[in-house]
Amino acid sequence: MRHEGIGVAPDGSVYVIDEFNGGAIYRFVPARRGDLSDGQLSALKLTDLTDAEQAWDPATYGTKVGDFEWVALDMNLVTTDAKAAADAVDATEFGRPEDVQIISNVLYVANTSEDRVIAIDLKTNELTSFVQAGVNVPVEDETAGVTGFNSPDNLAMGTGGQLWIVEDNTPSDIWVARDSDNDGVADDVELFASLKDPGAEGTGIYFGKDPHTLYVNIQHATKPLADGTWAITCR
Repeated sequence: MRHEGIGVAPDGSVYVIDEFNGGAIYRFVPARRGDLSDGQLSALKLTDLTDAEQAWDPATYGTKVGDFEWVALDMNLVTTDAKAAADAVDATEFGRPEDVQIISNVLYVANTSEDRVIAIDLKTNELTSFVQAGVNVPVEDETAGVTGFNSPDNLAMGTGGQLWIVEDNTPSDIWVARDSDNDGVADDVELFASLKDPGAEGTGIYFGKDPHTLYVNIQHATKPLADGTWAITCR
């Protein structure tokens, strides 16, 4: 498994992803809370799709919404190849899931190759497209001067429960999304910032104790000495 993002739910379950075109979304439930040496790994599987439709397809990812279940994997197979274990049960495949963020009872996952962030309701077992380019946020079009949504990478929870998103893209944008009616689809997606350095990429975002300060990791900057952790403070 190509590990990248990780999140821990209040019940002690651990959520991880496989950063791959065809990667699954996993839940690990420890046999004893807090002890990750033993437990059961499961993979998410949408229940309204055929096994063939679960496979990664860049033309059909938008249809991957709806009810889902967590399917237990063969732990003997998991120890050598988690993807093979997920494939054995025809788990749903996504386009480069990269980061996860849990807010209340919802697990958000950034699917980079899909230009989409999905919302996974852990209480109702329903998956929705929370932010999707061309649906509730513009598609990026450089020739037309449109700074749209492209290659979402890392996620963070804002102090008001909003979801913050940074792109693995040039320019790397930071977005903030809100779901006012709690239907699993963002009603308001705003562009907060855009890195103007042509080589810079935001690789992580985080709010600490100060609700007015957003921390952003910058890598690949063209400007000398610009790589590092930057603080954006709004008062």
